[in-house]
Amino acid sequence: MDDNLKRTLLRRKFSSIEYMQEMSVWHRRAIEVLENSLDAFFERSSEQGDWHQWPASDWPETWRDRVLRNLVGTQKGIDEAIQKAIEGDNGYMEGVASEVHSIFRNLDNFSWGWWDRVSDHYREDFQSSLVKAKKRATNIMDTLSEYWRDDEILNERITGPIDEEDLKRYLKPGESIY
Repeated sequence: MDDNLKRTLLRRKFSSIEYMQEMSVWHRRAIEVLENSLDAFFERSSEQGDWHQWPASDWPETWRDRVLRNLVGTQKGIDEAIQKAIEGDNGYMEGVASEVHSIFRNLDNFSWGWWDRVSDHYREDFQSSLVKAKKRATNIMDTLSEYWRDDEILNERITGPIDEEDLKRYLKPGESIY
């Protein structure tokens, strides 16, 4: 596929409602995993000892009351931004995508020690889901804000894997890859 066409199709993909919904699905998945992780921790709380001796940033209550609440608020913003995008207004999505893009920077304020007290798959699934949401958010943000420089949009280390067959879905009537 010609690089110019690939660039155009990637911009269409990364600004599509469907791609925004993919970001939403992964972000929502992270919320569900965090909720399940906290439930698992509290179900076995009698085995955890007095976690209030830990730094407050590591308390599961802190994660519930601050991290989870922030993620739920962000999810509400994502849902609203998608609705606005459906109506033709991408401005709100730019801001929400930027917020999701910065998600790990925001999580740096919290300790992750309590995760060691629940099954490893919870933390792995939580982080994996957030990474996938963040990757999509970054692509959305860079596309809507026209931040792409040179051929960055073609660099799979930046965008993630590029499936040229999938990109064909973003061809307009009358366009061809040839």
